[in-house]
Amino acid sequence: MPSRKLFLILFFLSAFLSFTVEARPEAPTGDLFTQEAPVEVNADKIIYDRSTDTYHASGNVEISQPGIVLKAASAILDMAAGVATASGGINVVDEGGSTLTGESLQFNLKNKTAVLANGRLFYRDDNIHLTADTFEKTGPESYKAAKLTYTTCDCPPEASPAWSFEASSAKVVVGDFLTGWNARFYIKGVPVMYSPYISIPIKRDRQTGFLQPKPGYSRLRGFVLDNSFFWAISGNTDATFYLDIETQRGLGKGIEYRYIRTRQSYGQISFYQYQENNIDRVREFRDDLSNLSRPVDADNNRWRLKYQHQEVLSGGVKLRADIDLVSDDEYFIDFGKGSNERSLESIESNVSASKSWSVFSLVGQFRFFNNLLDLEDATTLQRLPEVTFTNTEKKIFGAPFYISSESNFVNFWRKEGVKGQRIDAHPRVSLPMSPGGWFDFTPSIGARATYWLVDNHPDGAWFERFIYDATADLTTTFVRVYGVDMPRVKALRHTFRPGLRYTYIPEVDQSGLPEFDALDRIAAQNSLTYSINSTLTGKLVEGAEASYFDYLYLDLRQSYNIHEAQRELLSPTDERRPFSDITGEVILRPSEWVWGTAKGSFDVYENRFNLYDLAVSAFDKRGDSLNVTHRFVREGANYLEAALRTRLSKGLDLTYLKRFSFDENRSLETAYGVEYFHQCWTSTLTYTERLEERIIYLTFDLLGLGRVAGIQGRIEAR
Repeated sequence: MPSRKLFLILFFLSAFLSFTVEARPEAPTGDLFTQEAPVEVNADKIIYDRSTDTYHASGNVEISQPGIVLKAASAILDMAAGVATASGGINVVDEGGSTLTGESLQFNLKNKTAVLANGRLFYRDDNIHLTADTFEKTGPESYKAAKLTYTTCDCPPEASPAWSFEASSAKVVVGDFLTGWNARFYIKGVPVMYSPYISIPIKRDRQTGFLQPKPGYSRLRGFVLDNSFFWAISGNTDATFYLDIETQRGLGKGIEYRYIRTRQSYGQISFYQYQENNIDRVREFRDDLSNLSRPVDADNNRWRLKYQHQEVLSGGVKLRADIDLVSDDEYFIDFGKGSNERSLESIESNVSASKSWSVFSLVGQFRFFNNLLDLEDATTLQRLPEVTFTNTEKKIFGAPFYISSESNFVNFWRKEGVKGQRIDAHPRVSLPMSPGGWFDFTPSIGARATYWLVDNHPDGAWFERFIYDATADLTTTFVRVYGVDMPRVKALRHTFRPGLRYTYIPEVDQSGLPEFDALDRIAAQNSLTYSINSTLTGKLVEGAEASYFDYLYLDLRQSYNIHEAQRELLSPTDERRPFSDITGEVILRPSEWVWGTAKGSFDVYENRFNLYDLAVSAFDKRGDSLNVTHRFVREGANYLEAALRTRLSKGLDLTYLKRFSFDENRSLETAYGVEYFHQCWTSTLTYTERLEERIIYLTFDLLGLGRVAGIQGRIEAR
């Protein structure tokens, strides 16, 4: 008996290698058992029939290997025919939880094929359920199946899943696709759709194939069908092709290509072209107030080219490219993705090379700007090129002094107006001190030399400026730890950092100098600036683990202008205003579920805010969330955005989004949504009102398939 058991172990090691439950890393050929570990066979009874050269194992047959177990009522090995059969309650479970069940499992040792009758395969990672009258193994990772069903819905074998596909015949390639013929789509066992052919991805990160089309309708566009095809070229490259059909407006075509050469060399390039039927008709549908002051320069040929690349060369030289080109200044009004792109006033294309050392860095770049508010871009300044050399603080030959510097060269170019080159050098010497260890005191002095060589300037071609500045920083830090006895919080640490800075820049006449940017006009300064920085941090203890949580962050600062306080009054109504606005930032996090931030600038003379940004966010474990932001800039934006999600039940969410402009006194966008979540599918219904259109979206997502169905409509606002 021991010899027969040993023989069966060797036999089943080869026989059962021919079927698969899951393609595992340690068995890339898709084998059920691996050849690197022994396979053990146990049964209540093992008999050898010498006359037929057949082995019979019966009663609780169990074939196992570390990580996987096959169970059956009986197993037969026909040595003459080279056929092995396991029958009666076939059940296979691997360590990942994937399973194979069926009535019988037959192997042919000669051609290494197998047939599973009335089988069911379950791939746990993607929750895929496959059933068939027969599964026939035709290759290491391929099968044929008769009357196959596919679903990702969990349900008892006798029940109908929420959705499923059934094909009269199919081919399954693990790690690739399931392809089926004469297919039907079922909802709770009821057929609702027929297709002569289906193709479904099986256990693969990136799938080559068509992505979900997006149908729709609007008065502007007519009937809409946005199509895309994804091509997984290789493990490190892919491409997506776009074809957008709009019967009343035009046709869009595009391609996006992504690549990763190495960890330090990667990028992507995309090109989209849209052929309008009539651009003037498109403009008729725009809201005048939402045109964002764009010049009217588009024709029927609209396009965008975007290229991004990053490369690290030997020696640590970093190359970066970010190119963004559009056909016209109106492009983002019609094709912008979201409100941020729609409101762009300028786009930049940039190519740079940089190198960093321990205390030095060198950056050279070409920066090209497209002003979307200027039709010709004739006066838009381009920086072609710009080179910056930076030296961070470094001791001077072991002395207590530190030196730092920043030098910059820019070639300013534009079609019309003053253009030329500028060199600016700004070294600084500082002396950090800590008298008595109670506070830090750092005086410093800097010298700035600037030179211009320009064209088309009324006062000449060569200009220079010399100016110095002096600063003195005084800071200290106070820390106190408070012991507390709360369920999780065991200590609170309060850190308080007051600071005082004196800055002096002499007054220098710069009225006759060229003016390209803010660096060309350095204002005189004789001021004191105080700052207050404070944090409150809690020590959270759970068992033997400790973590830290910042409950409060506060930063305030204000300047006092000594020049302004001492200047002569110009008229009886003139008044001195030496104090600057108070600027501040507060981050408050009373718990991990709620936080709020505030940034602002407060005018102490007018007793009002000149600008502020407020944000509040709250969420809970159930899935409810609230986010509110408000931005205010005097003589500028006054804008509110709020997003709410409430979970009515485990599988049902309601969503609400509001974007409102207070300065225009109107709603920019309002959206209502209902989202339903099932174990194996979700559905989303949204209704959105924007300035130019009203939109309804209805989408269905099936787990394992992605978004396979969608209905969306656009109803113009007028």
